[in-house]
Amino acid sequence: MTRVARILTAVLLFCLPFTLAAEGVEFRRIALTLSEDGRILLDADIGYDLNETVSEALENGVPLTFETHVQMRRAEAWIWESDVVEHRLRTVLRYRPLSGMYELRNLQGNERLAFATRDAALRTLGKIVAMPVIDRAALELDEDYLVRIMVQLDIESLPLPMRPIAYIKGDWSISSEPWEWRLRP
Repeated sequence: MTRVARILTAVLLFCLPFTLAAEGVEFRRIALTLSEDGRILLDADIGYDLNETVSEALENGVPLTFETHVQMRRAEAWIWESDVVEHRLRTVLRYRPLSGMYELRNLQGNERLAFATRDAALRTLGKIVAMPVIDRAALELDEDYLVRIMVQLDIESLPLPMRPIAYIKGDWSISSEPWEWRLRP
């Protein structure tokens, strides 16, 4: 094997785990609605499927931080234009071995919920109900907007010794495909 072929093979093998990113999260339902007071609200039902590696880490007390990224841009915006609005919902899922309970903690409001089963915690994690996105009055009525939502496991929030392994092993790449749609207020 030539030197160039060995380098190319090494590069492809190193990049392979990073191409398997869209698994473990699926959007079951997403809806934008207009409230009576003129706010655009997001409702979503998101399904989480943790693989064996991530499940084992959770059962051993490793907290998992999931980030839901919601952004709205002008549909014809240039790449350097800022978003009209951007929200990052960060929620930590943790198993408490002493109590045998699963805990969800919203990092924005520091709200904590406890669950007897992992499935119940994951179902609640996947429910977004009437989340305010933006006031309709802040949008141009003759402009199209692109709304995008994406969910992923935040590897940077893992304990420091686990991060290098999480970046290299594809098992930790739990994320959704971006869900995009056009909106005209």
